[in-house]
Amino acid sequence: MTFHIIASTGRTATTYIAARLNEGDGIAATHEGYLGSDKSSAPLLPLINLENRQAFQSPEAAEKTVSEKRSDDVIETALEKTGAETLIDVAYYNPMIASALLQAHPTMRVIGILRDCESFVRSATTITGEDPMPVGWPDADKSLSDRERFIAMGRIRPGRGDEAYEAWKDWSAIRKNIWLWEATNRRLIDAANSAPDRVRLIGFEALKQDPNAFWSALANHLGIARPPVEPSSPQSDSFRNVKMGAFRNAKAGGYQIGPSSEWTEDEQDALQEATDAIRRTANLKRAA
Repeated sequence: MTFHIIASTGRTATTYIAARLNEGDGIAATHEGYLGSDKSSAPLLPLINLENRQAFQSPEAAEKTVSEKRSDDVIETALEKTGAETLIDVAYYNPMIASALLQAHPTMRVIGILRDCESFVRSATTITGEDPMPVGWPDADKSLSDRERFIAMGRIRPGRGDEAYEAWKDWSAIRKNIWLWEATNRRLIDAANSAPDRVRLIGFEALKQDPNAFWSALANHLGIARPPVEPSSPQSDSFRNVKMGAFRNAKAGGYQIGPSSEWTEDEQDALQEATDAIRRTANLKRAA
């Protein structure tokens, strides 16, 4: 049985990556538990979206989630259903359970994808309209769809005792998503520091700037075949014609907030502080 995870803040092409990997021979790849990103079918893995916040706030809750919903029995059942040899789960909630998963699955490997803070916040912040991929905190006055409301129930936020707890209610959506970016990436870095041979951090920008390097780093670390940079036909190799464009966020109008130069002074300061903090703690060579 081979089980690996890919983890990030979200907004890092994870639906595309899962769909692409799911086309490889012997590989079953899920996005948030759904095989090949297909959320029109029943999930292959038990959903843990709602456990995300509890796992962030408590190591015991993270261990409980893993023991109940990502145990050896759960993974083996999923592999038996698909006939695959390797299962890879790609999800925004994986950073919160990464350490517990590493303990529960001694041979499991982790890919952490790091995106720069400003572009993540611009992509994740929704002011109006429905966000089809609701990773970030929306504007406080925005009405929510049922799906947005469901995802929000498990989204992480500061807990009691956190210095940000009292300030949270007065923060803008931009400020909240800066905090979300930093808190999530801290968990990825913690996992990398605890198991450096089993966790590899990759910069999201490489997927566009140097896709050969991105896919090679991912495949080499997980011990799988590398998808070709340009999707090929089913006749030429095991990966089908899965293109990134089909998985772009369909949020109306694209980014709904401007660049950081247009943010408030408080938001700009928070952006700089969060970025500096992650750069100090991350091993930049691992994220190259």
